[in-house]
Amino acid sequence: MPNVKECRVLSRGRFKAVTLWKVEMGEIPISWQEEDVLDFRSSTIDLRQCIIRFRAIDGDLEKFEGYWKLQEHAFGGTEVFVEASIRLGIPILENAVGGMVADRVKKNFEAMLSHFEEILLEQRYQKTRAKYSRDIKGFGVIGHPYNLTHLVHYLRTFNSYMRVPSDEFLSKVFELMPSYVTHEIESFKASSGKTSHGAFIACNIIPDMLTKDIERVVQKVVESCKTAEKLGLGVVALGGFTSIAGERYGDEFRKLINIPVTTGNTLTAALAVEGVLRAAQLRGLDLSKANVTVIGGSGDIGSACAKVLAEKVQEITITSRDPKNLERMEKVLRACGPAKFSGNHDNDAAVRNADIVIAAASASRSIVDLDSFKPGAIICDIGYPKNIAYADTDRRDILIFAGGICSLPCEFDAGFDIGLPSSKVLYGCFSEAIVLALEERFENFSWGKGNITKEKMAEILAMARKHGFELAPFFWGHRLVTDDEIRMIKTR
Repeated sequence: MPNVKECRVLSRGRFKAVTLWKVEMGEIPISWQEEDVLDFRSSTIDLRQCIIRFRAIDGDLEKFEGYWKLQEHAFGGTEVFVEASIRLGIPILENAVGGMVADRVKKNFEAMLSHFEEILLEQRYQKTRAKYSRDIKGFGVIGHPYNLTHLVHYLRTFNSYMRVPSDEFLSKVFELMPSYVTHEIESFKASSGKTSHGAFIACNIIPDMLTKDIERVVQKVVESCKTAEKLGLGVVALGGFTSIAGERYGDEFRKLINIPVTTGNTLTAALAVEGVLRAAQLRGLDLSKANVTVIGGSGDIGSACAKVLAEKVQEITITSRDPKNLERMEKVLRACGPAKFSGNHDNDAAVRNADIVIAAASASRSIVDLDSFKPGAIICDIGYPKNIAYADTDRRDILIFAGGICSLPCEFDAGFDIGLPSSKVLYGCFSEAIVLALEERFENFSWGKGNITKEKMAEILAMARKHGFELAPFFWGHRLVTDDEIRMIKTR
């Protein structure tokens, strides 16, 4: 600990020691000698069941004494308590600053406990990397509201009569709140018979924060991962914009946490492609003559979908605001298949002649005008939030569906509305973490931009199906779209 300047054992007995301490507690240098005594509460010498009493016998403080108490926790491990009593012993100053000094000492003990916890968590996950540890099980999913309106909707599930404050006040108070577990999933049972458990963890960000203070957002994502670590979970999925923040920092982000993380992008991309292929089949579309547009096609999920479809379709258009991304994707896709490549900076122009549109750009606002789609178009919305799939339109000559979603073998309750039409379907990114936990593959399965391959997509799909995860039915907003309706689009 950086504030401990010196710590030395002056003498030692079997159950007693005298130690010297020089510590800076909130810029206050304090030094003392103390007597430490091990007090076992049973006839056996068990460090998991003892009290360590300490008492200053010399130094800057008139009184400084207390104890550390260790006891077995009901759910495993050791619970640690600390209690301390302090008196400055200097007339006049005692009344003026004694409370301030006591507060500094309290914070020092809190820092020690946090430091112990961090060391233990690091050791626990190091064991997992070498060989799967029995201490590590289950999955975590990290989510967040997609705007302040969504946040208010969430808060009103606790109090429907809540007065809505100003956006400025609400966003700042929300930002100050630490990450927390919104809901614990005690048992998730797969059709394979395997079970797992997990937790939904709230990361208190909204997407607009990424453009204003990315470092603060990354700090909050790290905090959410630390919450999962304290629960001893084996892998955590970064949902929504938390994956964008985490991957922007890459390896530096990974160094800040212990728990394996996945963006879930591999399963999301695999489900999106599977959904597009099924919709094309029902709609009677010949893929070899189809034009495909991928909005946000230079991103992780969009580029993965484009690489697979480049083998099957006639032309692929990629949209991106960055010309360098379009140049890079042209080289990538030409190596993947025969599809003709074109790039575009205008989403509306890019979709006008597209038979299939994959909307893979995550944005808090609408990214395309629904009137721009050609009649008969298939639109797979895999962005977060799903602005296209939930947009108002009276068009019935196109198919819009929420992509990257799978059916579950059992119900999933996040504890609040996460923007899905049923508790039996879930986002692919969250589902990937559950599948990995069921397989006890606690690893960074989807991590790093551009690492999604056709082989990894097939691998995660096979694991998902093994446990009863399948492509979800087609939902347009909250409405289920039947196969017959899709077939009718061709007629219309």
